[in-house]
Amino acid sequence: MINKKQFRIFTIVDLDKKEEYLHEMHLKGWRYRTSRFGFFYFDQCQPDNVIYCIYDSRFLKKYKHELQDFRNRGWELVGAGSCSILRKSSSDLLSEDQVYMSNNLRWEVMRSRLRSCTATFLGGLVVCMSLIKEELSVSFFVIFLLYALLISYLIYGFFRLKRKYQVDEQ
Repeated sequence: MINKKQFRIFTIVDLDKKEEYLHEMHLKGWRYRTSRFGFFYFDQCQPDNVIYCIYDSRFLKKYKHELQDFRNRGWELVGAGSCSILRKSSSDLLSEDQVYMSNNLRWEVMRSRLRSCTATFLGGLVVCMSLIKEELSVSFFVIFLLYALLISYLIYGFFRLKRKYQVDEQ
């Protein structure tokens, strides 16, 4: 069997792009096997229109019946780590499967991940700011700039996903 390895970086706000990437690779005849540290491993297969869904593993552990519902409906659990990756052929999709792919559910999962990630970055920024002494070093400005860029990217991703999922807060 022929294998393929590609390097791609997807952040916490790029899970939708990761799903599209895996879908495109399957259309080209490469079935997703696993990923580690940005390296994606694929096995060669027949090109097929396969839908990939990525969910926060904490969400699926909290609602164990959801994972069983996925399996009962024919979804295959491909990878589990911080994110669970499920796939199913688009020809086997049922109308009930649209519930699992709904924008509201995706938004809830993403919002939970964004909260924890933002809290972590802000906590690091507070620690960084508390280490300021009378003399400001160049390394402080580099770290501060990196944190500012990361937080800006999270904010940009939040609004991009909110617009994509068209979620109206009540």
